[in-house]
Amino acid sequence: GRRVLSSSARQAWLSLVQTDTADRQFWASEWGGLEATLVQLEASADEYEAANRAAKPPGASEATKTAAVAPRPITTKREEAKRSSPLTGKKINLNPKKVADLLPALAMLKGLYESGKERITQLNAKEKQSKQRFEVQQKEHLARLATIEARFKNHTLSEEFRTNETRDENRIFNYWGKVRERQHRQFHTSLKIQHGTMQKEKMMIDAYEKTIAGTANKAEVRKEIAKVSGVPEVVFLQVAWRSAAKYFSDALSQVRAAK
Repeated sequence: GRRVLSSSARQAWLSLVQTDTADRQFWASEWGGLEATLVQLEASADEYEAANRAAKPPGASEATKTAAVAPRPITTKREEAKRSSPLTGKKINLNPKKVADLLPALAMLKGLYESGKERITQLNAKEKQSKQRFEVQQKEHLARLATIEARFKNHTLSEEFRTNETRDENRIFNYWGKVRERQHRQFHTSLKIQHGTMQKEKMMIDAYEKTIAGTANKAEVRKEIAKVSGVPEVVFLQVAWRSAAKYFSDALSQVRAAK
């Protein structure tokens, strides 16, 4: 018949399953939150680009103008993000006539940047907890193996039970190792994406704030943007969104692959 696990082995498996479940729930929430942020940023970048295409050039017909802003097919998640984006319904100009034209985008970027800082704090705390937990499990694993051997040597444990309990113990600890490996891998992947996203957000926040304050040196800002994105020096707010949009799209693919 099926071999019954010892009381200690059953307790160890229960602890492992509970930890594994909690980790999976944490990462489902983490990836979901990061995905939502990137979807919102990508949708806002699309809307920014559409708003600029919508600007009617001299002599353009209404038909040409309409064709220029015809939306491309987008996903349901992106549509949801666009509905919630502070940019929705706003016509964003590359050379706005008033500060209010730029405030919604700036507020969104600052909010997402602060959320990113909080997320990084949570990621570091989770990684620290996982590392410490695994170190404890490793010590307990070695202690349990030593106990099994001691019981076998003093003849309070048969060879068959020694073999079975050693196998159970190693199987449980090997699974702990896989849980730790998955956590560490996801930590580094998410941290890299989060830092990259915040770098793009900060670049755009700086550009918006300098524009609003009227202190923007366009040549200098374009140079800084090109340094980060590697794109040609063109209108600096437009290039900020365009270069960031490519990053958001790529990062979104990475997030969805990691989920």
